[in-house]
Amino acid sequence: MLDFREVANGPLEVWHLPESRRKYTVGIDTSTGLSKDWTVMQVLTNTIPHEQVAMFRAKWSVVDSAAFAVQLGLFYNTAMIIVETNYPGNAVQDALIQTYKYPRNYQAEQHLDESPNISSKYGFTTTQASKWLLIREMQEALEKKAIIMNDIVTIDEFGTYVFIEDKSKTGAAQGLNDDCVMAMMLAYHAAMLWPQNKVRKKQPINLHDDIRQQRDMLARFTEQMSKKPKVGTIQVM
Repeated sequence: MLDFREVANGPLEVWHLPESRRKYTVGIDTSTGLSKDWTVMQVLTNTIPHEQVAMFRAKWSVVDSAAFAVQLGLFYNTAMIIVETNYPGNAVQDALIQTYKYPRNYQAEQHLDESPNISSKYGFTTTQASKWLLIREMQEALEKKAIIMNDIVTIDEFGTYVFIEDKSKTGAAQGLNDDCVMAMMLAYHAAMLWPQNKVRKKQPINLHDDIRQQRDMLARFTEQMSKKPKVGTIQVM
């Protein structure tokens, strides 16, 4: 099992370590490491709501980024990795498959004659049309509260992600970045294609006093009504 150590101001932030039986997705927006852009890897759970559990953000070379993506994906239970394959991301995708033989790489669905088929092409190619698809999906996710973000940089970038009228495109406001946004939208796109039922946690969660009291009352009632009492888990919306 790989192990990541916390480093102050390091390129990797981890909010939740991987849990057994839980599935994860890693979305990657790649840079050359030489410009103002960042290489960002967003890790989401496949359970709904999809939660941001880790994020990598650095100006690394393509070679180093590909090697780290493999470690990160394996650490999170061999997560599905979706890479934006526009240059220079194509080099990262090629390295994942050819150099590292990473086993779970995103392949787009193609809907022909109402029958979905998996494309033989790996990664996600961003075009004007496909970018709007990602944006629409994220808008719905935010409206339905289907995604949880824990990183302030990511949240800030979403706040400055705008439609640029003179260029008729979307992106970061002038002088700002949108790499965290792109990586997050990619991760969400792949995660929602293969959703996972909620994994029951072994450790009890902290409950509000009123909810805990209601559950205790129901548990006692169940014990009184059954010869062989059995206390179930109740989901509170």
